Amino acid sequence: MESQSLKVVWTDPAKSDLQKIYEYLSEISVIVAENQIYRIIDRVELLEQGYAHIGQKEPLLKGHKNEYRYLVQDNYKLIYHQIAFEIVIDMVFDTRQNPKKLSGNIVS
Repeated sequence: MESQSLKVVWTDPAKSDLQKIYEYLSEISVIVAENQIYRIIDRVELLEQGYAHIGQKEPLLKGHKNEYRYLVQDNYKLIYHQIAFEIVIDMVFDTRQNPKKLSGNIVS
């Protein structure tokens, strides 16, 4: 069965999350920072290929109007939802943070 290709849209908060990750890791090594960002983007490409339901439903966001799902890449949860043929990346959440911060960062 062929999957429908989807357009991926990164929200401004998600882009900001990537930037913060890059800035933090680049203090250790620019190569480490670049590799981490590439791994995150590669993971999102699965969604673009039409596998929107590959991620698990995010239980901490179940009270919102959108059905939020997530993929995990290393220490990061890639939080997203689908609208028609678009995948919206809402945030890149560092799982080493308090999970309660997750629901406070989503605008629905």
